[in-house]
Amino acid sequence: MFQRLSALAAGFEVPATHAGMNREQAGFVPDQRAIIPTKTPSKTLNLAIIGAGMTGIDAAIKAADRGFEYEIFDAEAGIGGLWWSQSYPGVAVDTPAMYYSLSWEVTSNWSRFFPVGEEYQHYLQGIAEKYGLLERTHFNSEITRMEWFDEEQVWELTVLSTVDNTSRVVRAAAVVTATGHLNRAKYPNVSGIETFAGESVHTGTWRDVELDGKRVACVGVGAAGIQIVSSVAARTSHLSVFQRQAHWVSPNTVGEGIVSESEHWLREHLPYYLQWARFTIFAQVNAFSHLMNEVDEEWMSAHPDSVSISAMNDLAMKASLNYINDTFGEGSELAIKLTPDFPYGGKRPVRDPKDYVAGGYYYSLAQPNVDLITTPIARVVPEGIVTADGALVELDVIIWATGMTLEWLAPVEIIGRDGIRLSDVWANNNPRSYLGGTVPAFPNLFINDGPNTGVANGGGGHNFMAETVNHYIFEALQLLVENDAASIEVTQEAHDQHNEEIERLMADLLWAHDTTADTYYRNESGRIILPSPFLPEVLWQLSQTPDESKFRLTTSVRLETSITTK
Repeated sequence: MFQRLSALAAGFEVPATHAGMNREQAGFVPDQRAIIPTKTPSKTLNLAIIGAGMTGIDAAIKAADRGFEYEIFDAEAGIGGLWWSQSYPGVAVDTPAMYYSLSWEVTSNWSRFFPVGEEYQHYLQGIAEKYGLLERTHFNSEITRMEWFDEEQVWELTVLSTVDNTSRVVRAAAVVTATGHLNRAKYPNVSGIETFAGESVHTGTWRDVELDGKRVACVGVGAAGIQIVSSVAARTSHLSVFQRQAHWVSPNTVGEGIVSESEHWLREHLPYYLQWARFTIFAQVNAFSHLMNEVDEEWMSAHPDSVSISAMNDLAMKASLNYINDTFGEGSELAIKLTPDFPYGGKRPVRDPKDYVAGGYYYSLAQPNVDLITTPIARVVPEGIVTADGALVELDVIIWATGMTLEWLAPVEIIGRDGIRLSDVWANNNPRSYLGGTVPAFPNLFINDGPNTGVANGGGGHNFMAETVNHYIFEALQLLVENDAASIEVTQEAHDQHNEEIERLMADLLWAHDTTADTYYRNESGRIILPSPFLPEVLWQLSQTPDESKFRLTTSVRLETSITTK
């Protein structure tokens, strides 16, 4: 019956192998334990969860459900991760809210299909309050160092107060990192940034600056850049938009995006409408993305003049290409500048916040007070920005919308067994891990938001990945409990075999095939380090039950390790 209803909801036959994942992710059933517990966690098996965004919140709820003592540490002053810290004009979610939320907390209360950042932060804040997470969260508490003490089987963490710059030390039996993939402002490698005489601000560390009637530059045209250009263009006397590489921009398809009263009523009152509405988005995104990401050599041979990699990839590209040409005219100066030279999805696609009306990105670029500049930036000077052709763009304000740094816990000094440092294991921006974010020589350390756990091949977004990886983490911890063990550590063999499989699958996907797109998905050596090559249903199934043979369990007696301040 579920399969028959799934086909009606999605509009196509949904494979039966997806049923377990779909029932969970649509919100019909809660996260199901794979290991039926016969023992409860000791009070000494306490967890430190690093990060109070979506991933950390999900980890905390799972910890509480399974009886683990835990505390959360976050460097910010409030709940939400990036949704707490990102406050630039126009900040919004560009994934449908009905999908970009937690499966066990599907809500009918969204005011928009694509909510603004403040509304999404309120959603996460509400969860934290509802489940009592705030009492267990240490805000303004940045983890700067972690060291594993093998004799005592415990992690020692150094916590820096971001308020008074003092440090303290806490101990935890296990650590779950939930710091996100991108969480520190990234500036381009351009000389003279500090010499600019006007106001300079990054979207990632926004502060209010006067933009009305000013000569403003926005450097960067990713999601943040597009949102801020759309939001502030009309306020400036002149806006210079600096584009290093064009993005594929999807047209707005929801008008103003306001959720109607009738839709609210259905979500609130019609039994299971909410869950089926979420399922529909989830299933359709998975089916579309799977076909869009996989390289079809036969199709490419038949279409040598296209940058697309498959028929579905070409369909997505043409929707965006038609948007460009219909708006600006095929062959026009703006159309040429805005057309990427790489397949759709080579870089994370972004959406225009509105149609061709005030508040839209393409509309803003067409206004007489806005210039799109594609000449590279040579340097910043007190008066403004000098481009590679020697032209000076005089400015009052520079907005750096140049993204966040993908740094894999680099700001934290992490020392594992036998003094091995994670920064050495992951040197040259080349991180690897096993399921659950486990790494050999780092017992009881689980790195969510780690390597190859970004969006899955097949559309599994951040919320899906966070929940799926956290499920595996807590199954592994229950495996530890059932064996009366003090620590659990993935074997080198299991780790290496898993990563060989990642490389094998990745070779047939868009990101490995195309090297034209300048993307943080790829490291300096060309290896794809962020997306997962597994289809969502495959990753979900792999993550349901840990294989005990893949781990080393240590059962030595451990000293009391409840979190205490030294």
